[in-house]
Amino acid sequence: MKISEKYLANISVASVCALLFIWVLPNTIALRHGLLVVGCISGAFLIKKNWNSFYPFKAKLMPLYAIICLFIWVGIHYCFFSLNPALELSEIKGLWIRTFFGFIMAMGFAIALSQNNSLRKYFYISIFFVPIINVLAYVYACYLNGGFIEPNAFVFFLYAKIETAYFGALAASLAVSNIIYFLVVNKTKYPPWTIGLYVLGIVLVLLSALVSTTKNGIAIALGLCALLFLVILVNATLNAVESKLFSLGVAVFILIAATIVWQGHKSVGYKGWDTVFQDAKTGLDVDKNQQWQKLEGSVSFPLNSLGIPAVANTYTRFAYAAVGVRLISQYPLGYGSVNQSFNGLQGIAEIPHEHRGQVHSGWIDFGLAFGLPGILFLLSSFFYTIYLGVRRHGELDLIAAVFSLTLLGFCLIAEMSYKQYFESWIFMMTFSATIVALSVGKKSK
Repeated sequence: MKISEKYLANISVASVCALLFIWVLPNTIALRHGLLVVGCISGAFLIKKNWNSFYPFKAKLMPLYAIICLFIWVGIHYCFFSLNPALELSEIKGLWIRTFFGFIMAMGFAIALSQNNSLRKYFYISIFFVPIINVLAYVYACYLNGGFIEPNAFVFFLYAKIETAYFGALAASLAVSNIIYFLVVNKTKYPPWTIGLYVLGIVLVLLSALVSTTKNGIAIALGLCALLFLVILVNATLNAVESKLFSLGVAVFILIAATIVWQGHKSVGYKGWDTVFQDAKTGLDVDKNQQWQKLEGSVSFPLNSLGIPAVANTYTRFAYAAVGVRLISQYPLGYGSVNQSFNGLQGIAEIPHEHRGQVHSGWIDFGLAFGLPGILFLLSSFFYTIYLGVRRHGELDLIAAVFSLTLLGFCLIAEMSYKQYFESWIFMMTFSATIVALSVGKKSK
């Protein structure tokens, strides 16, 4: 039986939307693997039917080829440069196989959305699953409590903070890119309620980050709000825009909403923002302040330049990052493990440490794993995707560019190089790289 390309596209989109819903839920490993297999198979058939789009080589394929080079480098690293071959092989058989399945799945998904405008709305809705459920869980907790509860007391989590922050960042990216597309790039008329829905989506992400008291989530959401505000403001100032008043109204509303959420986070969230620079400076001085070598909370934290104890999460994360960067300079080809390189390299370098986890920065953790070559491949894909995405008029091109820009920053401050988070990272990179590879839109003037 011959399966039509439209049918394959439907299967691809359905599997991805389901995966976005359960990817980070506990006790869903079997279902997640099943969806990866289904998405990979449909993706492989879609790639085969569109092979002419990927061969021979064209400049716009560079972001995608950079990711392929990453997989090749993983194989080369295991064969010639591994510092723990048994651990690296176990991850190749598990995490990297799943990542490769996600790679094929993401390519097929990008093909499906590029060729079928009617399927895009399902992706747009599914990307908001996590912030929607997170806010609804908070509302339900308030109902059970008989009144509002402080975010710090909200323990009815379906998602951990990293998932809330990560999927919130993706949702906000999609909303921001589409608002920019309608208000700045697209010259045709648009229904105002469409803009309103995306604005509400940004507010939803801000509220989700607020009730989860996630610093990473707040930081990336506010950064995207600032980006949207500046783009609209510059466009309204430099260009003759018919809907200038409406555009500025959207920008002002986003700014007000972001300010309210920021103030709310500072008043009810975890402390540490007021001394973040002093605490970071204390953490970066890893030779003088060596409390990072002990388990977090087992010793008192050092005093910062204000004479008060540094806040735990700021101090430790900057200290781990400083040690991680130093280790990358000492071992530029990496250790070979996505999950255990920080711990492994500290052991090889004979650095006393009780912390067995990661640096909490996806970029540094991945640099510890696969060194400067690995970082080079990822950065090449990111930057060229952004470059290609902003030069074109397409809606999906802009989404790909903003996704890449968001992940570029988010993976610097969040522990994305770990288990399924890393798989999702490469999935979204591949999706964005494939979108710009398939684009036939004209270059923006």
